Amino acid sequence: MSAEDVRNAIKDLNDLDDFVRLEAENTVAMNMPEEIEVLHEELLKPYHKNIKVTLIDIVKSFKDPSSIPVLAELLYDNNKWVRRHASTALADYGTDALEVLNKEAKSEDWRARGQAVWAISKIADPSSLDVLIEASKDEKSYVRSGSVLGLGAIGGPEAKKALEDLIEIEETGFTKVNAQAALDKMNE
Repeated sequence: MSAEDVRNAIKDLNDLDDFVRLEAENTVAMNMPEEIEVLHEELLKPYHKNIKVTLIDIVKSFKDPSSIPVLAELLYDNNKWVRRHASTALADYGTDALEVLNKEAKSEDWRARGQAVWAISKIADPSSLDVLIEASKDEKSYVRSGSVLGLGAIGGPEAKKALEDLIEIEETGFTKVNAQAALDKMNE
């Protein structure tokens, strides 16, 4: 199957007919990873969120490391569901994605920064402790909230101190409650 056939199938992912969409998903998935570059190109185009989310799921299923930078670009997408799906996919790559995620955790775009921090927290690798501590002091509550899960999972005195400091200054109930729960779990 040619790259053009894959591109045409991607367009069918937004069809109203369930059978056409299912056939399109199968066509795209069956031609990977041979056409993964095509999939990467198409992922960055302004498709409807449903198409992008489906493509992210397909890309994620192949665990091809060349997809990591493409998924990181999607952290800047205009649609929050695309950003969240990309973040979750990057977290599924585990430590292979940490270098890119640690970089994105310093982005000027708070939405991308937050998604990166949430993914780093899901991975919870001790090598990212400094990034999560920094995120716990971020100006945006979404980013601070994202750090809590990872700090609690990594544990240790530095993570505990960061959570205690966060609880002292945090005004958002969701973040404060989750930080306290993480601390309580660490103290068990």
